[in-house]
Amino acid sequence: MKPTRRTVLTQGSAAGAAVALGPLACAGEDKGEVGGTGLEETPTRGEEPEAWEPEGTEDDEVFSTGVQVGDVLSDGAIVSVWCEAEAVSLTWAVADGDTWVEVGRQEDLTPDGRGVVQIELTGLESDTAYSVVASTDGGLRSRASRFRTALGSDDWRVVIFAATSCMGGNEPWPNLTAVSAERPDFMCLLGDSIYADSMSPAFQYWTLWRRHLGHEGLRDMSANTSFIATWDDHEVDNNWSWTETSDIEQKYADGIAAFRDALPQREGPGGSGIWRVLRWGPVLDVFVLDCRGERRDDLYISTEQMDWLKEELSASSARFKIILNSVPITDLTAIFGIIAYEDRWQGFPVQREEILAHIAESGIEGVLWVAGDLHYASANKIDPVGGTAAEAWEVMAGPSGSILNIGAGLFAGDEQFPVIFDAWNCTRFECDPGTGTVHVSWVGDDGSVLDEIVLEL
Repeated sequence: MKPTRRTVLTQGSAAGAAVALGPLACAGEDKGEVGGTGLEETPTRGEEPEAWEPEGTEDDEVFSTGVQVGDVLSDGAIVSVWCEAEAVSLTWAVADGDTWVEVGRQEDLTPDGRGVVQIELTGLESDTAYSVVASTDGGLRSRASRFRTALGSDDWRVVIFAATSCMGGNEPWPNLTAVSAERPDFMCLLGDSIYADSMSPAFQYWTLWRRHLGHEGLRDMSANTSFIATWDDHEVDNNWSWTETSDIEQKYADGIAAFRDALPQREGPGGSGIWRVLRWGPVLDVFVLDCRGERRDDLYISTEQMDWLKEELSASSARFKIILNSVPITDLTAIFGIIAYEDRWQGFPVQREEILAHIAESGIEGVLWVAGDLHYASANKIDPVGGTAAEAWEVMAGPSGSILNIGAGLFAGDEQFPVIFDAWNCTRFECDPGTGTVHVSWVGDDGSVLDEIVLEL
């Protein structure tokens, strides 16, 4: 593990140009007009009440995973709960000053055959803190889960989100608990959240998800924010493919159903339904890719998904375009050569060049790729000098718990990889639309910042 370093790297500057900064205040202290707002300082999120403690007895056996909230909009959110009860009620409250005020309740919800209840809350106010709890008629309840609705069209402030990947060990993921205490605006799971390799029969997918959501790290994150999730291979089977994995049709169906039960999400416009966009007002759009479920006929993603991504990126007016990408698009030749290149964008060079060239030639600004899978942390240029995306950034988030890729640290200081190291972490992103900067920090199991960088987009 290397010591903390604080660096500012401008998208148009040489990677070696660095300026020392103070801790965690750097984005707000740069009061220029990079973002074009003319504001001296971008507003931040207001204070919120302490955790809601409604009536009833909290029971971790009946409600072993708490409550998960996913894919929030400015006026709605999807809620999912696993329970050991014949019927449950959901109650939600809104933050009002330093207290919570109950504003809605839905009773007599019947869990499905897997014990899952999932509903959508509607009519919510934008950029507002809410809290939701599940309960039984007998007075037992879950831990309350707090979340914040997305920014509306007129909202403008710093947005803080977190991300991680690869949770194949290190339970109960203390780095998630550390970051959850800040109550980020949302939490991104980039894939390999479970390791469902060789799962059979089908119920084991649900069993594994329920076990993982019951670990302290994910329970704490569930209680403090909402999720935006994509998947990778281990949510179905290790390195699965449509042509080489036995019983893949059934495994795919079971894997995606369990994934959606565990992490409530909106169904996208086509294909697997995983690729979709979540909008946080004029500040950022989150583009969620499916880089696993549509690999067919020498395509990394379907033609439909590619066309959608290009169209949505071109149409986006958000200051930041965050692309969630389970496996990196970065040219990793300097690190891995051609090892396992067929399992990442590099193995599909035509499509890789298609999307990177579209972004570059269209002059689309504010793009940040965020990926997982390879078990190391980094902030790096997507291409080496001379490549199409030599001025574009990708951040590797996590891993929270899988075996560390210790070889990655050998490339620390490389021009293309100004930050790269191996340590369990949850990654924090502070997006300041006024300065046009994203402050990235990797938070370790003990809550300390392992490394950080400020990217000017």
